[in-house]
Amino acid sequence: MGLGAVLSIPVMAAAYAYSVWIGRTIITPECEAVEDLDIEAAYDELKASYAHLPSTALSLAPILVPIVAMATGSIASALGYDGVLTFIGTPMIALAIGFLCAVLLLMDTHMMDSFYGFVEEGLRTVGPIILITAAGGVLGRVISSTDVVNFISDNATHLAGLGLFFPFLIAVLFKTAQAPQQSPWSPPPTWPPHCCRRWGCRLPCRSGWRVMAICAGSLVVSHANDSHFWVVTNLSKMTAAQAYRSQTVVTGIMGCTAMLFIWLLGLIIV
Repeated sequence: MGLGAVLSIPVMAAAYAYSVWIGRTIITPECEAVEDLDIEAAYDELKASYAHLPSTALSLAPILVPIVAMATGSIASALGYDGVLTFIGTPMIALAIGFLCAVLLLMDTHMMDSFYGFVEEGLRTVGPIILITAAGGVLGRVISSTDVVNFISDNATHLAGLGLFFPFLIAVLFKTAQAPQQSPWSPPPTWPPHCCRRWGCRLPCRSGWRVMAICAGSLVVSHANDSHFWVVTNLSKMTAAQAYRSQTVVTGIMGCTAMLFIWLLGLIIV
């Protein structure tokens, strides 16, 4: 996690620089509406549409409660505790609790009569995303049923010369990576060979670099067969062409930047 935190700095810098540049060239309907919007009048109209304004805690509960529940469940599971906390931290249970918080929010604001309208609008938004996600799962099952994974595992020794770029490229191709427990793609010892010991660090740095190389490859790239692509496109009201210029390109930049720094740091910290 420490190595990942350090690595995230150049990745965020590259993503931010490109986002600022491409953001000037992309105009959505919401951008045009904001330009002609009277902020104070819009605020007063929005406030008047609610019979009763909820508290800040209740407003944030549908989002924060599932996150806290899943984080607590993960920590409890890591500590070996198997009980109520791990059950509540299960994603489906945590999201169900968040849904109940949303219902309480509607009840508090006296807007339960709009419940079905909100549900219909939500399903209209997430419907294509669910279909894309399901199709991606089917494609993953097809790939795992073929000999592609076995071919990669059997020829991993020959591909080990690619070093950290091997898991990166595999993740780029399949958005996932399956490798033997004793992976043959570890990079050769590089300078300085004993820096981790010298600094008192006895963590498996090489394994950490491999994992992060796979994560970097999973960023390259988000496009039409990725549910994340459609989440960003639908919620930001962008066209597919605009999403390709922004979402697809920026994820490619992030993944390649991450891999570049992983490779550079892998030469120093082994």
